[in-house]
Amino acid sequence: MKWWHTATRLDLTLKTPHALLLAFLVLIAGTAHGNRQLAVRNGCMSCHADTELDAPPWPELATQYEKYRGQPDAASIQGEKLRQGKFFKNVKAHRKLSPTNAAEIMQWIIDGAN
Repeated sequence: MKWWHTATRLDLTLKTPHALLLAFLVLIAGTAHGNRQLAVRNGCMSCHADTELDAPPWPELATQYEKYRGQPDAASIQGEKLRQGKFFKNVKAHRKLSPTNAAEIMQWIIDGAN
């Protein structure tokens, strides 16, 4: 084996874990930001905000739903309850959410709504 083959292999093994970690962190940050953007696109910010408007603010919702952190199906279960009007009656924006969007928004809230 030539010396540069060893150097290249060593270089790749040192860079790969760092590249994977960086990609993972970017993905997580993008997902959290993306879920806030999903809330914006679905009109959630019309009633909810970081401070009190017409509905509970995001920090209050995050505190209320932190008990579901780590529970595998909590976001989809709570998202479906949101869509069916179990929390608030006659909120058209809640009913219009797709099951996937409702679950993603609920996961964002469960994770702290940051």
